[in-house]
Amino acid sequence: MMARVDNYQDQVYNFIGLWDVPSICGLKILKKENEAIVIATDLYDENPGTSITEWNTKLAKELCDKYEIDYKKLIYIEHTPYKKTKLSFNQESFFKVNFEITDDKFENPKWQELTIEEIDKLLTE
Repeated sequence: MMARVDNYQDQVYNFIGLWDVPSICGLKILKKENEAIVIATDLYDENPGTSITEWNTKLAKELCDKYEIDYKKLIYIEHTPYKKTKLSFNQESFFKVNFEITDDKFENPKWQELTIEEIDKLLTE
């Protein structure tokens, strides 16, 4: 049975990751007329399993199938929230991930960093 989503959703999402380990991420979905924006947030300490970056090809496809998102209309963004530290890899970041889609399979992710202003623009336009 397909899950139904209205135009906007914000939740903690459970998925089965690498080696069938239960995993979680933050999930925002905003459906617009010509696109669907999916923001998957890495939950670090709360996630007992696979990171969203390590599982992005499978997670993006799973979300499209479950929430009836056209693969061609998907804008998939990986969000790393700010952790209170001075280490650069713990700073907040947003990466748009583009996939090659072959025979119903997501492959070869390519990351493009976006600014918070670009994210705001995506969400509000």
